[in-house]
Order: sequence, then C-alpha cells, then structure tokens
Amino acid sequence: MQDSAAPSDLLAGHARYRKLQDLNEGTFGVVMLARDTATNEQVAIKFLERGAGISRGVVREVLNHRLCMAHPNIVQFREIFLTHKHLAIVMEYANGGDMFDYVIKNKGSGPGEGLPEDVARGFFQQLILALDFCQKLGIANRDIKLENTLLNNSTPIPRVKLCDFGYSKNEFVDSRPKSVSGTPDYIAPEILLNDHYDGKTADIWSCGVMLYVMLTAVLPFAKRGDDRANNLVRLQQLFPRIVAGQYQPPRRASDVCRDLLKRMLTPDPNHRITAPQIMQHPWFTVNMDPAMMELNAQLLQRPVPPEVQTPEQIEAIVKQARVAQTTMSPNWAEGL
Repeated sequence: MQDSAAPSDLLAGHARYRKLQDLNEGTFGVVMLARDTATNEQVAIKFLERGAGISRGVVREVLNHRLCMAHPNIVQFREIFLTHKHLAIVMEYANGGDMFDYVIKNKGSGPGEGLPEDVARGFFQQLILALDFCQKLGIANRDIKLENTLLNNSTPIPRVKLCDFGYSKNEFVDSRPKSVSGTPDYIAPEILLNDHYDGKTADIWSCGVMLYVMLTAVLPFAKRGDDRANNLVRLQQLFPRIVAGQYQPPRRASDVCRDLLKRMLTPDPNHRITAPQIMQHPWFTVNMDPAMMELNAQLLQRPVPPEVQTPEQIEAIVKQARVAQTTMSPNWAEGL
C-alpha cells in the first residue's frame, strides 16, 4: 500500500503521520487510515471540520474515550491535534472491520440463523467486559450497535473493540441524559418515554439488541412488512414494539440464552439486568477465563499513562478548533 500525498490528503506535510487510505466519510467528517512513522503502526484518524460545529460534546467524546483507553476491548485513544481546517482525533486501528459485516458474512444459511451460539457468546463476553469497564468509570456510551463494534483479526476469535464515544456521557461530570440519541433499532424504551433516563441501563438494552442480531442476523423489533421507503412511517411502526418489548425469541437459541436476552430486553429499566449480573449469568460464564472476570478491577487501578494528553491540554486544543482558520498552511504544532 502506497502512502498518498494527493490534494485530498489531509495529512500532507505532517511530521509524524502518513496517509494510507480513506476509511469512511459521513456527516461527522472523514476517517482516514494512516501510518504512525514514530512507531510504524497503523492508526485511524477522524477529522472534524473546525469552526462552530465543534461542540462541547467533542470534548466529552475525547475525554471519555481517553478515560477508557486502557481496556483491551475498547479502541485506544492516542491523541488529538489541529490542522488548518480540521480537528484530528488519532486512535487505534482495528483491522477486522465491524461486527455488522462479520455477522452478515458468517451467518448461517437458514432464515433467522446468525452466528453459532458459542461464537456469539465469545463476542458478547468481550462486549460486556468493555461495557462494565466503562460503567465502572461512570461512562454511558449511548450508541452501542454492531456498526460501532470493531474487530481485530486475532485468533482463535477476533477481539472486540468498542468504539465511538460521540454520544457518551460521564455521570460524574455531565448532567443526566435526556436527549434521544443513538440508532432507532437499538434505542431503549425509556429513551422514547422519559425526559431523563439512566444511560448505563439503556446501554444494556442496546447490548441485548446486539446479542439478538448476532444470534439471528435480524433486528429484534423490525418486521418484514415495515415501510423501509419512508423512515418516519418505519419509526412509527418500530417504536411501539420497542416500548412493549415485543420480539420473537431466537428459535435456535438455548433456553438459558433466551433467559438472558429476556432480562436484557426488559422494557422497565428498573427491572433490567445489570452488567455485573450479566457477568454472573450461567450463559455468560461458559468457557469464560476466570482471569478475564478480574480484568476490569485490575485495569481500574491503572492511571492513564503520563505521555497521553491531559484533560486540560485536550480542552485547550478543542477550544482552538472552534475557531476556523484563514491561513492556508497547517500548523501541526498548534495547541500542543
């Protein structure tokens, strides 16, 4: 793969990072695959356009991601820096794609047949370990879904890498969530019904949706006859089922697996299973390395490495990013 220095190369001239290729582009900005010449590692860099669009939520996203970076099932945060036109967020590159693509490529051939239950459990165990770690730090992700769960091509099973803290909130710093955020198929009932809700409990629901899709390759609250041409009509069809918790239990799943799904997809958040309870559930504990059950407690004792940018440095750089530059040459050291 050749490095690129084309006009579209947002890293042209950077002293450390070299563009390899574009990975993704959306309303949020561009994600680029690059090489870190200091370590020879591949990294993913998200570029957000500078100016008024850089909201306070960007600071929250970066600080929450930074706080969680020690966990092996969470994409590592590396640093942020400024270019002439963008705020750049550097993070670990997960080379195995996302869980949605994995499920589609590896699902069974029959209707409602997703991944084998043991394979789904291996992925789900890693997901819950990451979720539990975030929650012990007070962080609710609020946008958990297959597309935001990346994979590293390791063996015997790919390693799960939870990513995207764009909607996250920290209960020790931020106000209680009240906005409707996330992807409709994964949204918990209380988000639709209440002015305020517990983001961590809502994340449990989203993980339940993820497990269901892993097992069946279909979304639990969608139906074949839903109007996919009209998004508003589809949401009107979808939301009542979510609020009522109406889904068809996976036909090929074991009874103990169905029990866990039922506890996660419980409409009343006060009666929904918690992350620590999931980790004690008999379906979850099968083939689980006891050392992994103690991992989060150990990681919580580790401080963020001193070489990582401090919250004060991050806030200062993001504050500068709110000012759109008029000069034509990038200042890579700006804000550092």
